[in-house]
Amino acid sequence: MTGPRMPLLGGATGAWAVLAASAGVTGLAATAWLAARIAAPVSGGRVAPFGARWVIALVLGRTAQAWPGTPTALVAISGVVLAGLAAVAVVAGWRVAGPRLPRPGDPVAALARGAQVAEFSGREAARKAVRLRPSLAGTSPQSLAAADTGLLLGRLKLPAGRRPGPALYGSWEDTMIAVMAPRSGKTTALAIPYVLSAPGPVVATSVRADLWAATSELRGAAGGTVWVFDPQRVTGVSRSWWWNPLEGLRTKEAATRLAAHFVVFVQDDSRRDIWGPAAKDLLCALFLAAGTSGRTLRHVDRWLADPASPVPSDLLERAGLAGLAASLRGMQHGAPETRDGIFQTARTAAACLNDEELLPWVTPPGGGALLPAFDPHAFAGSRDTLYLITEAGTAAAPLIAAMTDAVLRAGRRCAEQAGGRLDPPLVAVLDEAANICRIADLPAQYSHAGGRGIIPVTILQSYEQGEAVWGSNGMAALWGAATKKLIGAGVDSPRLARDIAALTGQHDVPVSSVSYGDGRASVQVSLRRQEILEPADVRALPPGTALLFATGARAALVQLCPWYQGPDAGRIAAATARAEALIRDAAAGAADVPGAARRPGGGP
Repeated sequence: MTGPRMPLLGGATGAWAVLAASAGVTGLAATAWLAARIAAPVSGGRVAPFGARWVIALVLGRTAQAWPGTPTALVAISGVVLAGLAAVAVVAGWRVAGPRLPRPGDPVAALARGAQVAEFSGREAARKAVRLRPSLAGTSPQSLAAADTGLLLGRLKLPAGRRPGPALYGSWEDTMIAVMAPRSGKTTALAIPYVLSAPGPVVATSVRADLWAATSELRGAAGGTVWVFDPQRVTGVSRSWWWNPLEGLRTKEAATRLAAHFVVFVQDDSRRDIWGPAAKDLLCALFLAAGTSGRTLRHVDRWLADPASPVPSDLLERAGLAGLAASLRGMQHGAPETRDGIFQTARTAAACLNDEELLPWVTPPGGGALLPAFDPHAFAGSRDTLYLITEAGTAAAPLIAAMTDAVLRAGRRCAEQAGGRLDPPLVAVLDEAANICRIADLPAQYSHAGGRGIIPVTILQSYEQGEAVWGSNGMAALWGAATKKLIGAGVDSPRLARDIAALTGQHDVPVSSVSYGDGRASVQVSLRRQEILEPADVRALPPGTALLFATGARAALVQLCPWYQGPDAGRIAAATARAEALIRDAAAGAADVPGAARRPGGGP
C-alpha cells in the first residue's frame, strides 16, 4: 500500500482511543472499589480510600492493602453483580434513548415539528375552533371534543422512528386537497373519519358503497336526515326523494353554471374545445326556458332532440329574456353543419336527460307519489348527510356535480345570512372528484369557501387528474388556494415528485473527510446542503403516511389515522357489516332497502 499511513494512535482516532481507554480503566477501578465497599460490611473488613494509591495497589495485586480484612472472592462476586446490573441498565437506557437520538441526515428531523406545528395540534387547534364557531363560545379548549376541534389530518411523525407525536387538525376555515393513489388510505383515513366527525351537514361523493356503508347508519343515529342519490343502485337504496335542478333558476348566470356541469363531462376533448362553449350557451338557454316556465328537464331533452322547435325561444321571450331568445334562434337557424355540431355536443353532454333511470331523481314524481324534495338551502343549515354515488364514467356524473355545487352555493348564502360564517360548518368530502364531481369553478370557490365555514376536501388520485378537469392554470389555482395539502403514498408523477421535493426544502448534512499530510491523518466534519427528500423518497412514501403542507409552515410527515384504529372501530365495523348485508340482499333481489331519507336513528 502506497501513500501516508495513519499512525495507530495518531490523529483524532488515536485521541479518542486514548480517552476511551482511560475512561475504561477508571470505570473498572471505580466498580472494583464499589464492590469492595459492598463486601466489606458483610465480612467485617474495610476498604482503603479511593485514589491513585488504591488503584496502584489493585493493579499490583495487593488486595490486603486495597481492602484489608475483606475476602477477595466476596469482592469479586460483588463486582460481577454490579457489572451485570450496570450492563442491564445500559441496555435498557439505550433501548429507550437510542431511538430518540438524532441521526445525522435523518430527513424527518429536518421536517416541521414542535413549535412549527403547534398551531395545528392540541390546545391551539381547540382554541381556534372555539374562536371560529360562535356556538362554542365559553367552552374550555381542554374539554373540546376532537370532532369539534377540526378534521384530523394525522399524527406527526417524529425523528429516528419514534412513536407518532401529537394529532394535527385542519381548522374550520381550511380548504383541503389530497393527492393519494388507490389503496393508500384516502377512504379509510380521510373520507370515512371526516364524514363521521363533521359536526354539521356533510356532502360526500364516491364511486363505491364503502363510504356510505361505514357512515350512513352512524350519521343517521347522530341526528339529521340521510339522503342517498344512487341511480345505479350501488348501495341498493331505493329512490325516495327527488331534486329539481331548475328550481329557482331565473338568471343567465345560474343557468350557465348549471350548463357548465354538463359540458365539462364531454369525453371528446376536440369536440369539447370546438363546440363546448356554444353547447353551454345552448343548454343555458334551454334550462332558462324550462326554469322560468315551470317545465322540467324532460322538456329540455325534447328540445335538444328537435333543433327547430320554436317553443324554448318563445318561452324566453315571455320571461323577458329577449336577447337570449334571439341568440337561441340564431343557433337554430345557423349553418346546418354548425347547428348540428352544437346540438350534438349538447346532447352528448346532457345524455342523462334521456335516461329513465336518472330522470325520476330530477323531475317531479308522477302517479300521485308524494316524495320529499331535496332543498339545498335547508340542507346547508341542517345536520343532514347527502351521499352522491355513481360509478365512474356514467351519465349521472353531471347531476352529482350540479347537486354538489348547489349545496356549496346554498351554504354560501346561508353563511352570508348568518353574518359571514356557517356554524356548524359544512364539510364536502369530494372523493373521486375528477371522475364524478367536476365543478368547473371549484378552484375559484376554494379561495373563499373556508372563510365562510365551508370545508371542501377534494381527493384526487394524481395531480394530472386535476389538470385534465380544470386545466393547468385551474389546477394550479386549486393547489394554491388549498390551505392544507396531503400527499400520500403512490405518487408516480415525476414532475409532482420533483415539485414536492423542492417544496419540502433542504437541510444541512454532516460529511466527514480524512486528510493526510506529513505522515499524519486528520478528520474534518463539514456541512453539505441537500434536499430533505429526493423525488424517489416522495414516491416511496409508505402506505399510511403522508406529507402535510400547511400554509405558513414547513412540510411535515404525518401518520394517517384510519377508522379501524380509532376508538369507534367496533361501532363502524358493525354498521358496515349491516349495510353490506343489505347491499347483498338487494343485489340478490331478496330484499329492497326502504326509504333513503331517514330521520335521526333511522340507519341506512
